[in-house]
Amino acid sequence: MPPKGKPPQFSAAKRLQRAYERGIKAVTGRVVAPVKPGQTFAQWLAEIAARANRDDVRAASEELARRMVAQVEAKNARTWREAAARSSQSRLLHKLLQREMEGPTGARVQSLIRENAALISSVPLHAARQLVDEVTKAQQAGARPGTIGKMAKARFPQLLRSRTNLISRTETAKASTALTQARCAELALDWYIWETALDGDRVRESHRKMHGVVVPWSQPPAPEALVGEKSTLGHYHVGECPNCRCTSIVVLTLDDIKFPARVYWNGAIRSMTKQDFKKIAVGLEERTTA
Repeated sequence: MPPKGKPPQFSAAKRLQRAYERGIKAVTGRVVAPVKPGQTFAQWLAEIAARANRDDVRAASEELARRMVAQVEAKNARTWREAAARSSQSRLLHKLLQREMEGPTGARVQSLIRENAALISSVPLHAARQLVDEVTKAQQAGARPGTIGKMAKARFPQLLRSRTNLISRTETAKASTALTQARCAELALDWYIWETALDGDRVRESHRKMHGVVVPWSQPPAPEALVGEKSTLGHYHVGECPNCRCTSIVVLTLDDIKFPARVYWNGAIRSMTKQDFKKIAVGLEERTTA
């Protein structure tokens, strides 16, 4: 008989996002520098870039990135253990968790740390460059120096907060998806179910369209294109686009899918019966729940 209850969701906890956000703010505080009297914006940018390159900032960024990835990995591993308890593949799943850091999952962890360390230390410089662009446009529009000075003073903290929030939300979700995908690849688990946050208007239309859709890891969908929206996001998996709060449910067996199912296949969402799905999900029918 299939196990009762809903399969576990693979997602990053909100508390991890908040902790990551606080950590980024702490590192940013080492880099931010006010514009000095007589200092040009070009000189200010150069100073911030130099501060972001300091050994202590790079070390703090790497340590924070390592801590975030480790926390996301720990939660992801707990979710896999929950999944193992539901599956006839429990022994195989447990073996994977014991040896995985020696293989592709371990390599993905290290790359996530490097990517996030670079993002953390770049937050102030990214915000400063945005501010310079806005100041330049204001100058070209004829704004007075006093007005520009007030705007810059108020705007820079806003840009810092915005960039920090974006990275903390997006990167924890992306890390969770990357680890889930790496573990699925090692087990030849080729499918997941896209789940939204289920909070009404806060869910973007393109992701609402994806709710409950069975997706192959080999074919990242283009949700915006599916609803006719123009977008530069292109193709991506759950949790991989900015501010995405969606989660995945890994398909361990056919029992995890309710048929007829909506399945993303070859660029479109199609309704499939169990027999239809078996034709494209080769081998999955052999992993039915004991």
